[in-house]
Amino acid sequence: MQALGLQLNNFLLFLKRITPSARQALKIEKNIVLGSIICLLLAFLVNKIFTITLNGIKPIIAYGVLVVTVHLLVFSISLTKYRDLAKAGKNLHQFKEEELPLVSCMVAVHNEQDFVTECLDSIYGQTYEHIEVIVVNDCSTDSTRRVLRAYKKKHKDLKVINLKQNVGKKAALTEAMLTAKGTIFAHTDSDSVWDKDAIKRIVRIFMNNEDVGAISGHGRAKNGGENLITKVQDSWMEGQFSIRKAFESAYGAVTCVSGPLAAYRKEAVYNVLGAWRDDRFLGSEFRFATDRTLTAMVLGSTWIRGKILKKYAKTKFTRNIYEQRDWKVVYSRSARSQTIVPNTLKKFLKQQVRWKKSFVRNTFFNVPFFWRKPLPVAFIFYVHILFVVCAPLVASRIFLDFQRDRYFPVVITYLVSVGIIGVMFALALRYQDKKTPYWYYRPLMSIFSATVLSWIIIYSVLTIKKMTWSRD
Repeated sequence: MQALGLQLNNFLLFLKRITPSARQALKIEKNIVLGSIICLLLAFLVNKIFTITLNGIKPIIAYGVLVVTVHLLVFSISLTKYRDLAKAGKNLHQFKEEELPLVSCMVAVHNEQDFVTECLDSIYGQTYEHIEVIVVNDCSTDSTRRVLRAYKKKHKDLKVINLKQNVGKKAALTEAMLTAKGTIFAHTDSDSVWDKDAIKRIVRIFMNNEDVGAISGHGRAKNGGENLITKVQDSWMEGQFSIRKAFESAYGAVTCVSGPLAAYRKEAVYNVLGAWRDDRFLGSEFRFATDRTLTAMVLGSTWIRGKILKKYAKTKFTRNIYEQRDWKVVYSRSARSQTIVPNTLKKFLKQQVRWKKSFVRNTFFNVPFFWRKPLPVAFIFYVHILFVVCAPLVASRIFLDFQRDRYFPVVITYLVSVGIIGVMFALALRYQDKKTPYWYYRPLMSIFSATVLSWIIIYSVLTIKKMTWSRD
């Protein structure tokens, strides 16, 4: 008993010595665990209730309960564990001038005469001055080349690479990275703009965190107020970044460094750029999954980089080999960008088809190694794949039952559960951005995704080799 009392006393003394920040971290982890347990118990209870009252449709009920439970887990972790690294560590003015890295800002353009000027203005308007700007004109057939020629007269340091044939975003950006002089590569889409301090915040993260290999900025819809379709997308984007990416970022495993503002350490990506550019799937060139695949190559560096270097040993990108490391990929909420989103249903559906094809390709790329990541983010990654695969099956079953006038309560229950997820995202949007006028549109996206967009995965798989796309 005396020995036990001594151990208890030592433990209490240890607790007193813990710093306030450490105690807060322990409290957060405890809350996450307790919250997860409560969610699982609630899911079990609800599942049992519906199993008793609606016997014969247990898989549908279980699916709906699992979806809500997983989202509750993601929300609880993202809202308690995520930290924006752009607000931590030394400020840039605390570093010596010669320590500050050159950032190569790159954009690939194809028929972007209406957007490219504003995009470049946002790059040249950055408060971080150590930048170079490279534009790759991917064989545009409109007036893009003339616009760039005129813009270069105003900014003589702008480097323009005019390609003679259309090669796609990945190949175009690799042309830029071959000539880039910076140690940080920052990409943007040609219809996107950056906040003036975006690169400054990105650089601060890289300077204070040597294990970070890539960073995704925050994205919102630049034309969010145009119509119902753009308002719904704007509210959806906020959740994708501030909740989903925040959750993944808490474990240093963001699965997609999104195009509007994507930043990479040169040493984390340079040796794999040949494999990224020449990516093939099912025996054919795969032009989509631009952002997802490069992100995956950073996340899986420790496990897949050796094979890539061996296979692409003769490319220009493997002449100088950088150190292989287990890089983290994070998200910064304060490094912000805006992008033009589709403003018609036709354009929106085309975008969703491209994204689903990217999802399919990237699933095959990530599945073999992602289980090595921290358990919470790995678990959600594989469960999400299950959701995407099962969603059209669940939707079809519910539709058939509804047509036959069977189990009508199940239809209502399923749609309510989907609506609850949308409300959760809407409230989070309202909490994160109290000035946004579109937060209450978010539930519409959840309902639309469950009833319509879930079917797109089937079409995307059937047309996986079709690589053409346009904004129209």
